[in-house]
Amino acid sequence: MAWIGAQGRGPELARLSGVVDRARAGRPTTVLIQGEPGSGKSEAVAALAALAADAGFQVAVANARSLPDVPFAAADQVLARLSPAGTRVADRASSPSTEVLRDLVELVRAQARRAPVAVCLDDAACLEPWSLRWLSELSASAFPHRLVVALSAGHFGGGGEPELTTGLAALAEHITLTGLPAAALADFAAARCGVRLDEDAAAACYELTGGNPGLLQALLSEHSGAAPSAEKLRAGTGSRALPGIERWLGGIGEPALALARAVAVLGVDAEIAQAAELARLTVGEALTAVDELVDRCLLANRTPLAFCHPLLGSMVIGAVPVGTRAALHLRAAEILRDGHFDVTGVARQLVAAGPLGQEWTVRPLRIAARRLAQEGRAEDAARHLRGLLREQLGPQVRAAVRCELAALDAFVDPELTVRQLDAARQEAEDPFAMVDHTLALAGLLTECGRPADAVAVLDDTAERLGPASAAYVWRLRLHKALSWRGGPAWLVRSGEGLDDLAAEAPEPGGGCWELAALRAAEAVDAGADRGAAVRHARQALAGGSDSLGRGLWHGCGALIRADELTEAWTHCSRTRLAGGVPPGRWDHVAAELLRAAIRRVRGDLGGVAEALTPMADRLCGLVPTGHRLAALAVSALVEARALMGDTDTARTLLTGCGLDRELPPWQDTPAVLAARAALWEQTGEPLRAVEDYLAAGRLLTDCQVRNPAVLPWRSRAAQLLVAAGEVAEAARLAGAELEDARRWGTPRTIGAAEHAVAMTETGTRRISLLSGAVGTLTRSPARLELATARFDLATALSVAGRPHEAHTELVAALSTAWSCSARPLVSRITAAQQASFPVDTDEPPNPALIGLTPQELKILCLARDGHTNRAIAGKLFVTVRTVEFHLSGAYRKLGISGRQQLAEIIPARTTADTVRALPVDG
Repeated sequence: MAWIGAQGRGPELARLSGVVDRARAGRPTTVLIQGEPGSGKSEAVAALAALAADAGFQVAVANARSLPDVPFAAADQVLARLSPAGTRVADRASSPSTEVLRDLVELVRAQARRAPVAVCLDDAACLEPWSLRWLSELSASAFPHRLVVALSAGHFGGGGEPELTTGLAALAEHITLTGLPAAALADFAAARCGVRLDEDAAAACYELTGGNPGLLQALLSEHSGAAPSAEKLRAGTGSRALPGIERWLGGIGEPALALARAVAVLGVDAEIAQAAELARLTVGEALTAVDELVDRCLLANRTPLAFCHPLLGSMVIGAVPVGTRAALHLRAAEILRDGHFDVTGVARQLVAAGPLGQEWTVRPLRIAARRLAQEGRAEDAARHLRGLLREQLGPQVRAAVRCELAALDAFVDPELTVRQLDAARQEAEDPFAMVDHTLALAGLLTECGRPADAVAVLDDTAERLGPASAAYVWRLRLHKALSWRGGPAWLVRSGEGLDDLAAEAPEPGGGCWELAALRAAEAVDAGADRGAAVRHARQALAGGSDSLGRGLWHGCGALIRADELTEAWTHCSRTRLAGGVPPGRWDHVAAELLRAAIRRVRGDLGGVAEALTPMADRLCGLVPTGHRLAALAVSALVEARALMGDTDTARTLLTGCGLDRELPPWQDTPAVLAARAALWEQTGEPLRAVEDYLAAGRLLTDCQVRNPAVLPWRSRAAQLLVAAGEVAEAARLAGAELEDARRWGTPRTIGAAEHAVAMTETGTRRISLLSGAVGTLTRSPARLELATARFDLATALSVAGRPHEAHTELVAALSTAWSCSARPLVSRITAAQQASFPVDTDEPPNPALIGLTPQELKILCLARDGHTNRAIAGKLFVTVRTVEFHLSGAYRKLGISGRQQLAEIIPARTTADTVRALPVDG
């Protein structure tokens, strides 16, 4: 009884017990136990036999598959077990008749009058017609016969004997065995397979087998005495032979078997027409085969075609010889290719087929690898590329594929990838392959904080190539200039002039994206010609996928500093990952960092944190090794967290990565110093902040960077110096930045510098300059800087005795700061409101609301006022689903369960001066 009671078959056991109880009370019952192969039908029949024996029944058990194919074979076996010394029926089989049938029925009923009888037949669908008629007559027995007939069969009504369908099936009580419940799988695995399953592993088993006991045993057959992980269980279901497939495939026709193999090979691509072509069947033949496979519980009764349980597909294809299997996968790839199906489906078939020397396979495998990497499936992408490297490729294609694979591997193990690329570079004989490996290696070394090593590698390859390879050497020189930009100031200054490189360019297109990117970066540093910077940036980004990598980094960086944010965002989205997907390449990290920079310019601190936090754990471990992107991403997250008021997390990140110590004098270090200064400023350490801003300024000056769009270190330091009473030095720094900002010409840089200059003045002069700064920043995307300038203007107006104007600026500053998630600034503005306008102002916003987006606030206020979701959607011109999405997100942030609690969270007058001013971002 352990099969049912301990492993999730309690309801079925209760029904079987009820059947026995009714039969013992004189109400004869026939029960038909059905289910797919492996569901436990035989054990259910055995369980009923055991229940009947315990209740005092005479029990006769037989398996129909083992009976001879002669009339009344089942009756012969049953009567022999009920009355071993009684009459045998074998001598009557030669002349079966209705009279013989009635005699055999009466013999069993006579036994049932003396003592209860249980007739248990497994695999009853295999019985010959006279045995089926005999069972039908027995099942028609009436009170007071104490008789139970228990039968098991897999697929009645789909091709079995019609007598069984119309007779027995109509008379019987049906018990259909489905899979074991998910909660019972761990107990089953421990008791029957000797395998320990945790919650995730049990869920994976249920996903693969649907709880089918036979499939579960097949899946766990190689894990006895172990505790496999969910990942190991899923990975182990590839094309390999598993026990038990014969019970599913036994007896099916050749067309159905061919179609089952085709569906197993095609997987999610198994449309009927393609499956038929792969199985070499007509569509009509395939449809008939589909019906047979559905009847046999192999295929689900739906389209596209799919197995009832994923493990069945692995078992079917695992039973196919390896050569036939490879041929099937190759033919499937050709069918999908010719049908213009998605390239990833074609590539999946090619990877499964293995290397077969087909030239056309290169393109789909490379395209699929890029898409998989973009979806965050770096391991699958790398598997595609490694499979491609096993093909017979030309040296140039092989080098390109190896570099693509290195881009994936470099994110997992940069040092190992450096060694592999260096070995490939030194082994390469083809100049193109040698240069490709060298450029990939130099780029990785630069990102890892080793620009001097990158330059040495580039020089070494240039020397090997010699003057005869001028075009290749020019590309190496160009990448030396890119590597110089990632190093210290002295290395930057020693770089080759871009005018000389441009003059020697071998032909249009060869390295033009990188050259344009360098020109854009140089124009940004000089800060004198914003138009030229944008023009070069667009040239750098015009190459599509060819201009990714450092072309994207420098090109989008120039657009961001020129405040061409929408254009920069569009280019960053070319390497954007799907939502919630972890990065698998460093260019993914670069793209997310650029997008975070755009959000920071717009004052979207919450967006910066949302973009970079998922990568923090991975990146923090690489910061101490000197990895540039890792350090930049972590420092950007530190600054965002600090400005949001989460200084504990910011400090933990900073100290955990070692960024609180002395930093190397590299060109990217000023950004790290500025982020660190923002943290010191929020934690009440202004002198440390000033020191870091000035240190950043010295590094930028050494690198000949004066453009405040790169980093407005002078205006930020000036603000702190004014507070410390050093007004003269603050005025000098702010004035110098304003001059450079006007040369660059963006309202963001000009407005920030005007703000700093204004704070060095007093009285009406300060108010006038602050008003000008607010007006300038209003025309810029810099919402956080605008909120700060408005707050300072409000303070100056209040000191000057102009309370109503001050109140207007405070309200505007509050709504903007609130939308930026700048909690410390919100707290300062709220405190100023309460101190200056304790009676006349609206009730200050609840601090719990600060982390909400403007759209969430608008929707919450309308919901608090009693508007339905549909009414809110109409007012804000969004969909009802959008309203529901924002409400659920806001409830989660606020820790409440529904709108009935909103009145406690949002004051009644909050909408008057705060929410109404917030921009809609729906």
